[in-house]
Amino acid sequence: MINTKTAPPIAISESRISAFLSQTYLVMAFGLFITGIVATWTSNNLNLLLRLNTNPWIAFGLFIIQIFIVAMLSAAVLKLSSLLAALLYVLYAGLTGLTLSSIFLVYTQESISYVFWLTAGTFFLTSLFGIVFKRDLSTSGNVLFMLLLGWTFAWFISWLFPFSNFNWLLTYLGIALFVALTAYDAKRIKQIAQQMDSHPARGGLVILSALTLYLDFINLFLLMLRASRRSS
Repeated sequence: MINTKTAPPIAISESRISAFLSQTYLVMAFGLFITGIVATWTSNNLNLLLRLNTNPWIAFGLFIIQIFIVAMLSAAVLKLSSLLAALLYVLYAGLTGLTLSSIFLVYTQESISYVFWLTAGTFFLTSLFGIVFKRDLSTSGNVLFMLLLGWTFAWFISWLFPFSNFNWLLTYLGIALFVALTAYDAKRIKQIAQQMDSHPARGGLVILSALTLYLDFINLFLLMLRASRRSS
């Protein structure tokens, strides 16, 4: 969820808003492309794939690096150059591809492809709703953030009971939560586009906005992929 605080809105042209949104979604799509390429390449490298999934230190190291990148972009995006922000984003997308390569050990390529496009359709419609919806969603953002914290804590607890109905309930609740977060973040990003038109860190804000949507998409994809396993 994007948390960048912005100044009161100023009037700017719709074309400038559309340009910001187009850049954001293009950068997000490029990140997904990088993730897909890296994940597919890794899945075809059996030695690397086994090493990633049998060595907990590698998995933990990748997780820490990814957390660091997200924290750095979120905290210092207004100070970073657009180039550095873009490089960090690409690095994050590549590392995510490494960690996501394990799904090829559990799901078929047909299942992954089907759920990806299903997620893409859901994401597109939800984003469109968030962008065109007129009501202010600032209050909803606080509620969604608290729900996200509670869901994340419950998700970690559910690892102790991997086959329980509670675990599956969290999966479906997570899908609903990230659908709502996608709509909220799309609305918030449009507000940023309206308020930060001439800001010197506009390029960095595009990267941070793209990262926010990228995280929404990845989480929604993984949850829908997991749900598809039970329904199959």
